[in-house]
Order: sequence, then structure tokens, then C-alpha cells
Amino acid sequence: MTAETLMLICGTGQFLITVYWVRKRELREKYAIVWLGLATMLLLVGIFPTLIMDFADWTHLSFPAAALFFALAAIYLYAFTVSISLSHQYRRSIRLSQEIALLEQRIRTLETEQS
Repeated sequence: MTAETLMLICGTGQFLITVYWVRKRELREKYAIVWLGLATMLLLVGIFPTLIMDFADWTHLSFPAAALFFALAAIYLYAFTVSISLSHQYRRSIRLSQEIALLEQRIRTLETEQS
């Protein structure tokens, strides 16, 4: 398997995973746009491998496809987990705010009934 094929597979997989998490409401759409953009970049690099070679020549890297792929994979795994965590926290804070508002309304209702 060539690096280009691997990037095509990973880009496609990233699209599918991102759509899955958005549909499951585990990833906010705000973050999904970034991940879909990254998936597009991976697909473009897989389709046009000369982009990596030009980048490697420009930065004087050896094994450019491997170095770039592993760097992107590490960044992707870390940042995607952070995005999922942020999405969980966002939904939790919304839910807690709503519960607080309901409890405050109950307290006000009870106070007016006792007066």
C-alpha cells in the first residue's frame, strides 16, 4: 500500500467518522467544519502526491510522506479527542443551565405560594 492510498483511505475514513459523530450529536457542527476541512486536505494530498513532494523539497525533509502522515495522524488524534471533550462539556453546561433555571422557577413558585 502506498502512502497516497493510505491518505485517501484516511481522508475518507475521517469524513465518515466526522459525519457519524455529528449525527450522534457528540461533535458540534462548529468543530466538524474544521475536521471536514482536514479530511479534504488529506484527500487532496492523496490524489495529488506531488504536493507532499514539493513540501518536502521546500522543507528539506526525508521520507516526506511518512513524516507528514505521522505528524498529521498524531495531531488529528489529539485534537479530535479534545473536540469531542469540548462538545460534551458544552452540552453538559447547557443542560445544567436549564436545570438551574427550572429550579429557580420552582423556588419562586413555592415562595409566592407561601406568602
